[in-house]
Amino acid sequence: WYQRRVRGPEELEKLIVGSPKLDFLALQSVTRYDNGFGDDSPVVKWFWEVAHAMTDEDKSKLLAFATGCGRAPVGGMGEMRFIIVKNGGDSERLPSAHTCFNVLLLPEYSTLEKLREKLYKAIQHFEGFGMI
Repeated sequence: WYQRRVRGPEELEKLIVGSPKLDFLALQSVTRYDNGFGDDSPVVKWFWEVAHAMTDEDKSKLLAFATGCGRAPVGGMGEMRFIIVKNGGDSERLPSAHTCFNVLLLPEYSTLEKLREKLYKAIQHFEGFGMI
């Protein structure tokens, strides 16, 4: 049995709800791709370009949209399991996610601008288990 002594309220909060520090470079380094996407796919490159340029608030919204929690887990983003899956060809559909499995489903959008527009719309209107 393992015991750990908590050294203050900040450490306890981090253990319970995770860290507010979102290192998307660490997340990118451990992300896997599926269903035809790879790290060299244009849509994947555009996704990371958009994600890295986001404000901290929008990064938190993106993380909540894709994983169900807007904070980094204990151990940091590099300890996460995150998968980006191709979800069909170019489309007017918004991205979607399987939050229980940390899976982001992205259509193969035809342009960076379209991906940015659809991704921001999805994360701005995300409401837990539903959309408004």
